[in-house]
Amino acid sequence: MLRLRTKLILGLTFLFAVTLAISMQGIYRIYQLDRDARLILQQNLHSIVYSNNMLQALETRPVQMASLQQNLVLQQRNVTEHGEDAATAGAAATVKKLQTDPGNEELIKSLRHEVLQIAVINQEAISRKSAVASKTASNAILALSVFTLLSLSVYIIFIFSFPQIISRPVGMLATGIRQIAEKNYRTRIDLQPGDEFGQLATGINNMAEKLYGYENSNIEQIKAEKTRIETIINLMHDGVIGFDEKRNILFMNTVAKRLCGQVKAPGNTVLDSIIHHPAQQQLTISHGGETYTFIKEVMSVENNRDVIGEVIVLRDISAIQELAAAKTKFIATASHELKTPIASMQMSLGLLADTRTGPLLPAQHELVNSLEEDVDRILKISSEILDATDEQLHTI
Repeated sequence: MLRLRTKLILGLTFLFAVTLAISMQGIYRIYQLDRDARLILQQNLHSIVYSNNMLQALETRPVQMASLQQNLVLQQRNVTEHGEDAATAGAAATVKKLQTDPGNEELIKSLRHEVLQIAVINQEAISRKSAVASKTASNAILALSVFTLLSLSVYIIFIFSFPQIISRPVGMLATGIRQIAEKNYRTRIDLQPGDEFGQLATGINNMAEKLYGYENSNIEQIKAEKTRIETIINLMHDGVIGFDEKRNILFMNTVAKRLCGQVKAPGNTVLDSIIHHPAQQQLTISHGGETYTFIKEVMSVENNRDVIGEVIVLRDISAIQELAAAKTKFIATASHELKTPIASMQMSLGLLADTRTGPLLPAQHELVNSLEEDVDRILKISSEILDATDEQLHTI
């Protein structure tokens, strides 16, 4: 599997190679056209110039033999076309004859014909080579057009396919990271681990796997803690009801469920009375033919100083009240029963103090007075206890 850096280098190298091939093809075709043009200029066009110079030398009288011989020598060095060598050789022979007889019109006419033949041969060659050059140019244009179209096709394919090498794994990575960010820790990014993207995907997959294991362990721990807390709450003898911040019921323990019945039942007056009853006040609820007394306590649940719910605890004080009532009744009964012997004691002390029963010594009289005071004090205390117990019984 190629690495991303290698893929980029290969892609750029491929583009460079295609561009270089187009450039080399264009340079080669231009070189062919330039070569054909140079051949026409250097060979055939020069021969035509030499021919024109020789014709001009033949038109003067006397004939300009120096110019004629000079251009003939140049023409002899520039013979390139088929039949041109024979015409040039004939012209050279005629010039040689003309040197001995410069005024011979027949020789001049024959030489003019031979020079014209050289010019015609080169003109025909120019036409032929021009056609070849034109064909070469057409072929070059066609070849460059085809090569350019092929290159454009390759460029287009490369433009649409090569970015997929980067955009596809980047898109897969982005999708996978987004899924993991949404706590979907089972998501896996399917990329081959050969390049940098694959290595990154492997790291993200390992992270997601660890997060999944960590989340599962936390969930199991939270479930265990939740079960333990629910068990403790259900074992409580007090009623417990939990609400969220919108006053929706989250949980109720066994005691609260027994008192409230079906929470979602319409017109649940017991639950309404519990919710709207003032806190720290006694609340009486009748259930199953029995009456229970509770103290309502409300505790707010906060998270970073934000109230996210509350818990209502109904503390059952029925047994305490029954015990207090029994205690009060016992004290009242005891106080009431004490009045009878106290009354007897008062009567006995009254008889002792009466002179009709016999006189008392001063010390005895003082002792009787002290006993009367103690009995009165005991009677007063008993009356106060009895009055207090009557008030408590009335309150209970």
